[in-house]
Amino acid sequence: MDEVEADFTRFVRERGAGLLRFATALTGDRHQAEDLLQAVLERTYSRWTKISRRGDPEWYVRRSIVNAAKDGWRGESRKNAALERLGAEDEAVCLPFDDYVMRDALRRALRGLAPGQRTVVVLRYWEGLSEAEAAALMGVSVGTVKSQTHRAMKALRISLELKDEAAVEPAGRSL
Repeated sequence: MDEVEADFTRFVRERGAGLLRFATALTGDRHQAEDLLQAVLERTYSRWTKISRRGDPEWYVRRSIVNAAKDGWRGESRKNAALERLGAEDEAVCLPFDDYVMRDALRRALRGLAPGQRTVVVLRYWEGLSEAEAAALMGVSVGTVKSQTHRAMKALRISLELKDEAAVEPAGRSL
């Protein structure tokens, strides 16, 4: 094994699990995230010497994951079906019913967001990035991140409030 291959292998061992969690949050499906991450890592490996010399290779890989997810490398219908199952394999058998209902409502609300809005929610609230960091990773302005975040949070609030109202409506009445 040469030095470049050893360095890349070490990077994947150290950062792979975190990158997979990140890709899963963006795609909503672990299997799709594995495919996306594999494709990104394959492209990254061929340029590893150049990428690793530039500074932070993890930042480059995360940016590549965001771009691949944003570019719809798998098709919209597969993404929507995957978002229905987001986190389902991680839920405990004894999950309290209220927690299950809230997770399900949140999954459905996230599925309703535009891809850019979903990406900004993952970057800002799942990954904990600042607006500037999210903007750099997405390749957009800070203003775009702010507006996408605002629109996404508004849409999530509306979606989740409607579900709450529907849950408390008396039988026979509809919105």
